Amino acid sequence: MSAALPASQWARVESSVDRGLKWLAAQQAEDGRFPSEEFAQPAVTSMAIMAFLSRGHLPDQGPYGENITRGIDFVLSTQRRRGYFSLLPVIPPAQHLTPSQTVVYNHSIAGLMLGEVYGMCSGERSEQIEQAIHRALIYHREVQSRTKSAEADNGGWRYGYPESPTASSDMSVTGWALMFLRSARNAEFNVPKQYFDEGLDFVQRCYERDLSQHEKGVFRYRPVESQPSNPQITLANTASATLTLILGGRQDHEGVATAVRWFRARAYPNPWQNNYYYLASYYSSQAMAQVGGDAWDQIFPQIAAGMLEEQTDSGAWPTGGANEKQFGQSYSTSLAILALTPAYGLLPIYQR
Repeated sequence: MSAALPASQWARVESSVDRGLKWLAAQQAEDGRFPSEEFAQPAVTSMAIMAFLSRGHLPDQGPYGENITRGIDFVLSTQRRRGYFSLLPVIPPAQHLTPSQTVVYNHSIAGLMLGEVYGMCSGERSEQIEQAIHRALIYHREVQSRTKSAEADNGGWRYGYPESPTASSDMSVTGWALMFLRSARNAEFNVPKQYFDEGLDFVQRCYERDLSQHEKGVFRYRPVESQPSNPQITLANTASATLTLILGGRQDHEGVATAVRWFRARAYPNPWQNNYYYLASYYSSQAMAQVGGDAWDQIFPQIAAGMLEEQTDSGAWPTGGANEKQFGQSYSTSLAILALTPAYGLLPIYQR
């Protein structure tokens, strides 16, 4: 993977990542969180922790050990009685950017992070993480197995409400949800294969088979059977679906090959061309790292160039466009670092 950039460019990437982490550490609040709107916690804090891990920093060790540990403790403190992770209480209805709409994002990203650090912690904290993941997996399955109003949505995840029998699923939430399951299984928690198969089946149903619709991507927000109009085919959905299918062992699905061809047939977008630039770049970088070879060598340098161009003098990355702006610079900086660090292969879930 190192062949994607010359040594001088890798040096720039490493310097950029280190400056970003230094900025992130300085933002951490006394209670361990990394700043963002409260409805986006503990997801943003979990992203920041994974950014440190992706550069090889560990809990309780080295210059950022305390930052990581305090962040983990904050995330653990947000677990609610039902097992989900959310700083704010979750009550219906699921309106945009309320805890009920964001809870499964918060829950899945927190669970993913805890699965990654579980083997890096010891003693009482390790036991706390183990108990938290066990409880989290119960809620996770509850959301997945709810009766969905559209049969094509079965097996996926979406919002905290509505519950059965009018629940639904989407690719955006399901991508994170499957990565939590993969991380937990890597950490040797009991996650039945059935859970993966049901989730991956949903992802495959999000594949857009109509080639005339492939201008903006190849995976939909929801399957055509459950959302015939407004397909919301995007770079972020395409990259997320590609990554989750590969991590789930379904790299031979036709959507993966189509997605790789789609990526390679166009220039990677600039920040102002994509409303979810940081999220899409994180997914795209990780997905192309899994594909490897010419796809990685072609796409990653474009992502890296864009990220290096965007970084500010402070070491942070500016907030994203309209759809990402409300999550703040801890979010954009964490995802930028995660987009720049797949070649290190230090996060267990993304090791090839």
